Amino acid sequence: MITVYLSGKITGLDKKEYTRNFLRAENFYKGCGFGVVNPVTIGERILADNPAATYEDFMSADLKALRGCTHIAMLEGWEDSPGAKWERKEAEKLGLEIMQYKVIGRR
Repeated sequence: MITVYLSGKITGLDKKEYTRNFLRAENFYKGCGFGVVNPVTIGERILADNPAATYEDFMSADLKALRGCTHIAMLEGWEDSPGAKWERKEAEKLGLEIMQYKVIGRR
């Protein structure tokens, strides 16, 4: 089964904006019949368990989740995110298929 890890800019964006961007991508890939790993969901679980979580905590969990995927989808604007760049490098090392996702319907 194809499992897509979503990678894009989170830090520096309003929570509503990045949540909407990732949810749209998640719905798109699920609609294609793929499994999806959404780092926003991972982050919410981390914060529920540890409100003082650090950037390193988030990235560690995200990279661990990425290793279980077959593909990575780079959301529009990922180039402005150090975390997304890190995830892409890791995906390249793992030999994951890299896809581009254009965020549509932004307001």
